[in-house]
Amino acid sequence: MTDEPRLSPDAGGGAGAPSGTGAGASGGRRGMTVAQSRVLTLALIGLMTVLSIHVANEWFEGLRVDLTGDDLYSLTDGSHAILDRMQEEGVKPLDIRLYFSETTGKTLPKFVKDFIGYERYLRSLLGEYERAAAGKIQIEWIDPIPDSDAADRAAEDGLDGKLINQNGDLFYFGLAFETQTGSRETIEFLWPQEQENIEYEISKKIHGLLWPTRQRVGVLSSLEVFGGAQDPMMAQMLAAQGRTPAQKWILVQVLEDLYDVSQVAADVDEISREDYDLLVVIHPKALPDKTVFAIDQWVAGGGNTLVFIDPYALGDTPPQNPQQPWAALQYQPASNLAPLLDAWGLELLDNEFAADFELAARRPMSQFGASESVIIDLVVDSMQHDDVLDGESPMLRGLSELRFFLSGVLRESESREEAVADAGAAEEEGAAEVAGQAGDVERRPLISTTAAGNTLEVLPGFGGGDALAYTDLNDGARLRDAFTPGEEPLVLAYVVRGKLPTAFPDGVDYPDREAVRPPNLPPEIEVPPPDDVEIIHRDPLPEEERGEAAVVVFADVDFVYDQIAFLQNPFGIVQAQNDNHKVVLNSIDYLLGSQDLMTVRAKSGMSRPFLRFDEIEAQAELDTLDRERQIREEIESFQEELREKQGEITQRNAALFERKLQDEVDELNERILEANRELRDIRKGRREALEREESAVRFAVIGWMPIVVLLVGLYRARRR
Repeated sequence: MTDEPRLSPDAGGGAGAPSGTGAGASGGRRGMTVAQSRVLTLALIGLMTVLSIHVANEWFEGLRVDLTGDDLYSLTDGSHAILDRMQEEGVKPLDIRLYFSETTGKTLPKFVKDFIGYERYLRSLLGEYERAAAGKIQIEWIDPIPDSDAADRAAEDGLDGKLINQNGDLFYFGLAFETQTGSRETIEFLWPQEQENIEYEISKKIHGLLWPTRQRVGVLSSLEVFGGAQDPMMAQMLAAQGRTPAQKWILVQVLEDLYDVSQVAADVDEISREDYDLLVVIHPKALPDKTVFAIDQWVAGGGNTLVFIDPYALGDTPPQNPQQPWAALQYQPASNLAPLLDAWGLELLDNEFAADFELAARRPMSQFGASESVIIDLVVDSMQHDDVLDGESPMLRGLSELRFFLSGVLRESESREEAVADAGAAEEEGAAEVAGQAGDVERRPLISTTAAGNTLEVLPGFGGGDALAYTDLNDGARLRDAFTPGEEPLVLAYVVRGKLPTAFPDGVDYPDREAVRPPNLPPEIEVPPPDDVEIIHRDPLPEEERGEAAVVVFADVDFVYDQIAFLQNPFGIVQAQNDNHKVVLNSIDYLLGSQDLMTVRAKSGMSRPFLRFDEIEAQAELDTLDRERQIREEIESFQEELREKQGEITQRNAALFERKLQDEVDELNERILEANRELRDIRKGRREALEREESAVRFAVIGWMPIVVLLVGLYRARRR
């Protein structure tokens, strides 16, 4: 043991105390004082830190810094405009309840992590709404535990609980909106795949609750976009015949969520501004003259219009005729408004389809086929927006991906160019009216192909020879072989503004009733009216009743068709496949003059494409495109020669001659196999180039950093 100094009972250090004991006691008291001082100092520092955090939180509560590249955690100007309007109009506070089954969700498998991340993002976003609304929005967070009052409240609010186990427990993740007067809206279930659209959905619900008056949109179409069984009696008749009625287009359902949507009959003879605020025309095929005149007069009177026409619409299926099954290939699913387009200075090229190798989607053309470039299936991603979209148009902001399929091509018509020339001459002569008709209209391309885009002429029927036919639309290689890159962009969508001239300056004459069409008669075949009909004459609008209008024209009906614009997830929930629907909604809001929701909808989602891989794949395909075309031509010529040789082998041939022909046939078969092997090697080379680049990227990300850390460690160890 070590001898330690001990204090005597005499605290003053009297006789008998060891030498230095008094000094040791004094040093111990000083030591205790230093320890106490340190504790006190740490306590004061902690208290000052807490107070500083509290003061900083009070001072900088409204200060936020969003460091994400796409401002994911910030509200758009449109949302702020809606919240500012709440303040200006003094509306009563709005309650928003976020239901998230956090307790129940802990029992779910790994995929619940997506929901947890989404819920955290949503909490932050709703906090931004609450702060920006300055008391006009109150947020409540609710965990609806099974068999609790919160779970009952979630059910009362109309949320869609998902069954997660055999005990009947439900997983809730949704939003409920409620005004002070009891009006209520809900987002029944929030899917992580729809996260990038959540701000728009929230702002839309707030706007719809507080200002429920909706603008009126009329939809005119030759297709059954409203479904084929709106009448219950008709639905029963179809069911009795074993037929399934056409379903309402998803786009129409989306429009019905935002606007007061009604159907405009395809044989209407007048469209009134008292009934509609906007007209949407989808695939106007074989419309009677009175309906074309009604659309013309709507526009001439200042009615804004959104038009979708197409040289080949997927939704326009041919009539079924079991006795003539091949007649379907002669059916043209095309639509046009040629007289009106001509009056507006545009034209749609007949049987011409937009093709672009740089925008071509890569996908298999058959169930088990390899991916290939489909040059009539055009995909515009975020990296190509500057080249193909009008960046100044509010209709095209905040988009990620657009898709056009078998799109037509719009161009300014020759008659329009002649009219402009005539207008210039008329202006010199003082004819202001003619000059105004031709010169006061603005035509602006909205969406186009790249400069390498060009048209492909595809005709109805079976084709043959060098001409492309409908039967070739599923042959990606044949389409690529027939394609020649262009030098100027092709326009897929136009906006036309101004005091648009009428296509019927002398009015229109039409019979008071249409002839009865035979069943299965193609729409392009005209049926003469009955002999006893009365001809009705309609005069165009007088000049004083005409007004400024805006018309947006798309050369692709499939742009809004269910198969192209939307998809269903495994849960049966309809989701957007791309941003096509955003363009439509933005166009409608633009034509209606509604800017707030359009600005919210334009918020971009997070996109991190592998650009290097895409560039390598595209360049490799371009490098081998000519050789692939040559090989396919060789294979086709070999097969043609093979058929001829096989036709020469008959029983009447001499044995020697037959043997010689058989040798030639075997040689042709071998050449065909060799050509196919070369095609396979080309595709294999492209895959190997991608795999090499992928390995380099993986090594750069996973391999280099550990190596750098190891080298730094070895260097520091050596220095020590």
